[in-house]
Amino acid sequence: MENFRHDIQPKNSLGHSWARQHRKILCRRRGAVAHRRTGRARRTQSRQAGSGASLPGARILDGYDALLADNGVDAVYISIPHPGHAEWAIKAAEAGKHVLCEKPLALTAFEADAMMHAARKAGTFLGEAFMYRLHPQTLQLVELIKSGAIGEVRLIKSSFGFAMPGFMPEHRLYANDLAGGGILDVGGYPVSMARLIAGAAAGQPFLEPDRVVGAAHLGQSGVDEWASALLHFPGGIVAEVSCSISLNQDNVLRIFGTKGHIEVPDFWFAGGNRDVGPGRIEVIRSGGTRETVSVNETRHLYSFEVDAAGEAILAGRHEFTWPGMGWADSLHNLRALDKWRAAVGLEYEIEKPAKRVNTISGRPLRTSGTTIGKRAIPGLPRQPRGWRSASRISEPSPRARSCSTPSSKPAAICSTPASSTAPATPKRCLASG
Repeated sequence: MENFRHDIQPKNSLGHSWARQHRKILCRRRGAVAHRRTGRARRTQSRQAGSGASLPGARILDGYDALLADNGVDAVYISIPHPGHAEWAIKAAEAGKHVLCEKPLALTAFEADAMMHAARKAGTFLGEAFMYRLHPQTLQLVELIKSGAIGEVRLIKSSFGFAMPGFMPEHRLYANDLAGGGILDVGGYPVSMARLIAGAAAGQPFLEPDRVVGAAHLGQSGVDEWASALLHFPGGIVAEVSCSISLNQDNVLRIFGTKGHIEVPDFWFAGGNRDVGPGRIEVIRSGGTRETVSVNETRHLYSFEVDAAGEAILAGRHEFTWPGMGWADSLHNLRALDKWRAAVGLEYEIEKPAKRVNTISGRPLRTSGTTIGKRAIPGLPRQPRGWRSASRISEPSPRARSCSTPSSKPAAICSTPASSTAPATPKRCLASG
């Protein structure tokens, strides 16, 4: 693969593990690591203290702004806490940098859409780092579903749950201001897999649930410590998904069909760990016969997404190709997570109006100090002050009145309709004279 220069913004062991394992893949020319500190950019040798000690050939930059201003960097890998994803991905695009961003791509689908707009405008790459989507095991699984190995898919069960040692208010997973909890951190895995399998069963790249119902336990910091959701897809497929940060789960993907079922342990690690995922799929048919399908992979688990991102960038593409998470895929996945969070009443303090003092890109909310000048429309006489159009004050017709009346049908408890991403509002119709 042709060389390009990249940067890493690590948030935890995942970011550092990714960096260590892929310094030879992406750092063939120059790499950089930015620390979340303010001040003047400082370039140092990688063997100094901190992250650079384990990244031979890397440069340490003091602050993200300094990094984005560095002409020696072509692409960035963002793995900072969730609330910073949208801001720094947008700023990176504005600086002409390609972005591989850790999951979740953003806190909400609305933020993700803004990120995609920025990348589209800048002509840069933006990809969500669900590494399992690029592992050969995933494509093998999709082919099994398409081939009818277990008949028609009816039910999907998937979990991603682990138990932290205890409540740790200082840890990002429990920190409300860092959008902690399981739904955003690991819930996207079972949801994205369920959407992928439902899509394969329907002959599509992915499928969207038409109903999402959820429940969760919100702990003392207000984040979800364990949560479950039911996703209903067009055609009748139902998915049961769950996640947790305070509870161990079996973490086995199970796909049930009319002629058998499939089991895949730890599908995000392809049955392995953060280093190597060999890939193992168990096919259990109705008669009791069992077949093990293995892709026998020996390459590093994260190498597939890194190679795919590099190939996309060098080819001038703005997003991953399927089965990687393309923009539409990422956007719809976040819409499902939005509905799950809404169903359980999970709103972070940083999302409330009092804390929303900046734009998505981190700039202060303020007016530009200019106003749109008044202009005359040719052929339309200027009306005197206080004049109101008769059509604007006339009584609306019965049809218009009925259009503005909210539905009287009660909403289901802990559910939100799949067709909306925000609380329902009454329709408004223009009254006719």
